[in-house]
Amino acid sequence: MKKLFESSATVAAPVEAVRKLIDDGWVTGAFLGSDTARDHVDVDHQPGTAGFQGHWWYRGEITASPAGPGTTLTYRVYNIAAKAAWAVPLANRLFIGYQKTVDDGVAGLARRIEDHLRA
Repeated sequence: MKKLFESSATVAAPVEAVRKLIDDGWVTGAFLGSDTARDHVDVDHQPGTAGFQGHWWYRGEITASPAGPGTTLTYRVYNIAAKAAWAVPLANRLFIGYQKTVDDGVAGLARRIEDHLRA
């Protein structure tokens, strides 16, 4: 398993509240969106971590760690291809623009978490 991308965003909420949303599955639903998207990935949880795998190469993980009075939310993307790992960048247009997609994804998720906790 090789880490390809990582991005973090700050959540203005205590880490315990954010980890609770990770552990109860709310974060996975907010991140993946529609039920159709969830049909194409396998989701697993460890305390404080949501992991999801899809296609032949992808694994994403979302974690929360303390950051003063708030939380650092981190999203990591891994290449889990057992064979032909070299083909992953080719199959994904050399990941052009993918870091921005990862950055925007975790920033948007951080805002959704804050909105959800304020509601």
